[in-house]
Amino acid sequence: MKISILGSGSSGNATFLEVDGFKFLVDAGFSGKKIKEKLELIGENIEELGALLITHEHLDHILGAGVLSRKYNIPIYITGESYKVCAEKLGKISENNLRLVDGDFRLMESVKVTPFDVMHDAERTIGFKIENSRGKKLAISTDIGYINNIVREHFKDVNIVVIECNYDYQMLMSCSYPWDLKARVKGRNGHLSNTDAAKFIGDINHPGLEKVYLAHVSRDSNSYETAINTVRDELKRQCIEVEIEIAYQEKNTNIFKV
Repeated sequence: MKISILGSGSSGNATFLEVDGFKFLVDAGFSGKKIKEKLELIGENIEELGALLITHEHLDHILGAGVLSRKYNIPIYITGESYKVCAEKLGKISENNLRLVDGDFRLMESVKVTPFDVMHDAERTIGFKIENSRGKKLAISTDIGYINNIVREHFKDVNIVVIECNYDYQMLMSCSYPWDLKARVKGRNGHLSNTDAAKFIGDINHPGLEKVYLAHVSRDSNSYETAINTVRDELKRQCIEVEIEIAYQEKNTNIFKV
């Protein structure tokens, strides 16, 4: 299993995965051209992608999805609820390439995908748990307002975690956002704070956890340094050692393998 986060934040989200030789993206929130360029930076060919998995319909997760599907004949996996409200933005998708998500599915015989609902202010938002033939697992949720038992269950035994670490509470309260936006961000259907992400990582830690990515870090109510330090301090308090990496908005993470 290989992963590279091509970029994460309010200006676009996309994660490259290769599982048992099958290559795909979770979200395609940059232009098609930008995604192609980002893949080339890690030595990957966009024409080898076999699927686009979409977490929800917000533009920073779907911007390039329609173009990529049409140009390279790539299936899009998306919930019916999300597709209904973003069909116009996606543009025409061939019937063969529109795969409406309703429960577990397989990208190939050995690649199992388990979608799970998360709390966020979209029509419907899902995360994904992905498992390969050797039992290695990854879970991803980059927009999530609250950690409930469903989320805990899907993250509890994975080897790679990609979790939102969106805002620092004090920075959010003092930034230039209007009050209604601040309330939305910190609400249960908004985004996850550094503190809540840190506690969650501590809760789900286990000996098989090899890598944690902190995603969707806000430019206005957070900083990369604040996010990673908050998480590291909490894990140090709990005497937990695990590799933590920031998912930046503008640059790829290096390929990581398990």
